[in-house]
Amino acid sequence: MVTVTRLLHSPVKGLALVEREALELGPEGAPFDRRFFVVNAAGELAGSWSHGRLCLTEAEYDGTTLTMRFPDGTVVSAPDPGLGEPVELIWDSDEPETAHLVDGPWAEPLSAVLGEPVRLARIREGRGGWSVNAVSLIGDASMDALGHGALDERRFRMTMTLAGGEAFAEDTWIGHDIAIGAVVLAVREPCERCVATTRDPRTGEKDLPLLRAMKAVRGRPDLGVYCDVITPGTVRLGDEVRVLGPSA
Repeated sequence: MVTVTRLLHSPVKGLALVEREALELGPEGAPFDRRFFVVNAAGELAGSWSHGRLCLTEAEYDGTTLTMRFPDGTVVSAPDPGLGEPVELIWDSDEPETAHLVDGPWAEPLSAVLGEPVRLARIREGRGGWSVNAVSLIGDASMDALGHGALDERRFRMTMTLAGGEAFAEDTWIGHDIAIGAVVLAVREPCERCVATTRDPRTGEKDLPLLRAMKAVRGRPDLGVYCDVITPGTVRLGDEVRVLGPSA
């Protein structure tokens, strides 16, 4: 039996992922998941692939107030001011996206952590800063098969982690619908990986050659799968994963 063992979430892309006992999933993914993201002085998207120290800061957002906890213990909390000046960014899907800068007190301490000036931004209401698909999942056995021991799944920035299946079992679900709790997901495609997976999610420092390991074991640098939400609902720790059949 394959079950959910970890649910992860952050309202700011690249910041520390926080564990949840349950996640409400809808067509746009989990509420506020990666609602905000970080932009550097050149107006480019800054993520964990380029700015490992992002993982040292944790964020919470309730739809009204954004709170950040910085590594020195400082807590900065303020109301979300809404959408500001528009900027054009190239998103993970290589398609341009109109984003909006977000003014507030978080930029200064976050810039200090990263050692360079950055600002917060976000895209339209409801849309998170994920790639093409709103949900991602990965199996424990798939991570173990890379040959680097028990890996912290936060390296892979997944929505959920599964246990109980064989290595790369999630690959066989591509093109199929799966049920997890009350939710039905359409499994769409493999998660292509970047250098973010080579960073320790506790420190942000590069420590393991996982892209090389994926190529050696799988012949390509991907691990885990992306999904779309077909039937919204709540996923909880311990929920069983059931394969329903080919997607419509």
